[in-house]
Amino acid sequence: MVTMPDFDPAKIPKPGDQHDPKVRANQRAFQERFGDFPSRHVVGLHFGPAPKGEWVGIILDMEDGSTVKVAIPYNYWQAFGNEYTLAMMTAAEICETAYSPAKGKA
Repeated sequence: MVTMPDFDPAKIPKPGDQHDPKVRANQRAFQERFGDFPSRHVVGLHFGPAPKGEWVGIILDMEDGSTVKVAIPYNYWQAFGNEYTLAMMTAAEICETAYSPAKGKA
């Protein structure tokens, strides 16, 4: 049986949290551990709850035709969501900087 903790709204990431030095250090450590991003290209992503809601399952369809299935227990779900949110906030900033027109003075 998985213990069901209370959801804590105070822990929801807010704009700017992605700049926290601890978050940046965590992201750098993750990037080093993850390694080659393009070689793990996902072409399909599916989420779904367990019958009693105590797990959230994720199915990843890989470019090579294989499938990866993972399950995240409820007691880690908020932490997972927070990590996802902070990663997406950072990725959005990086993409905006890299692909939008220059904003400096001409």
